[in-house]
Amino acid sequence: MIFLTGTSGGIGGAALETILDHKLLHPNEFSISSWNGQTKSQKATEAGVQVRRGDFTKPETLVHTFDGAEALFLVSHPSVGEERFIYHRNAIDAAKKSGVKHIIYTSLTFGGLDGEHSLGGVAQAHVRTVAYLKASGLKWTIIRYATFQHLWNNFAGFLRLEKDSDAEVVIPNDGPNHWAHRADMGEATGRILGNWRSYEEKTICLTGPELLTISDVIQLYRDYTGRKVNVKIVGTESAIEYHKQHKTLPPEQEDFLPNWASWHGALAEGEMNFIDPALENLLGRKPKTVKDLAHILFAAETNELDTTDFNGVA
Repeated sequence: MIFLTGTSGGIGGAALETILDHKLLHPNEFSISSWNGQTKSQKATEAGVQVRRGDFTKPETLVHTFDGAEALFLVSHPSVGEERFIYHRNAIDAAKKSGVKHIIYTSLTFGGLDGEHSLGGVAQAHVRTVAYLKASGLKWTIIRYATFQHLWNNFAGFLRLEKDSDAEVVIPNDGPNHWAHRADMGEATGRILGNWRSYEEKTICLTGPELLTISDVIQLYRDYTGRKVNVKIVGTESAIEYHKQHKTLPPEQEDFLPNWASWHGALAEGEMNFIDPALENLLGRKPKTVKDLAHILFAAETNELDTTDFNGVA
């Protein structure tokens, strides 16, 4: 029995649908844990998949959530700050007390090939969680995810796609990244979970099929839309000051800017300058490129700028 968390999100939801659509696990071989004890998946409901309540942010709800599970698919908390490590630790501790033997954890590809260290603020909770999990005595699997392609405009100075006027993109730094389609990575995750025992003590890196800098993606955007966009790479302090002066983010999110700037430092250091064949192998086809999805990624109607999780924690 494996318990799945995060199935209402992009990765976990796609993984769940893949499992159900391809019958990778029988409904009595897995259960769902969600913060409210409910699932948004009609297919899971119709299949009779059990759903329990478990909220990482409220440890008292986790006491018996994972009872009877041999494994736990632990989807990281939706945040970019360090507090997420506390929530992950809550889940790992509760799982261990419940008798779980194996945790499959979702991390990021910041930090190069091993991911043990990173300049990226968004990666720090992942680094700590992976270290804590590996020291827990539990069996582990780490799935590391590439930057979601639809987040390119966050990297690109929070570029507003709903405007068609000339734009100025001010960023701290730039470097190659292996952007990947979230749905592709979710499908691959479902295939991993369908055979989770085979991935014990393994780290899987799900990267896209090409390396593109932020400037490269902006050039693809220019080509697709015809919009004039001027890119300025100005260094960390100047970029943060620019976005504060221009009120790019709401005032309550300005403290997040150093975290955002650190992403670009990680790119410049080459942390994402590699391609791994695992995603293609799991899918059995070529992963979708940015150009393949230009009609979705470069249109405001289908890729609205999302800063929901920018909570200001560096």
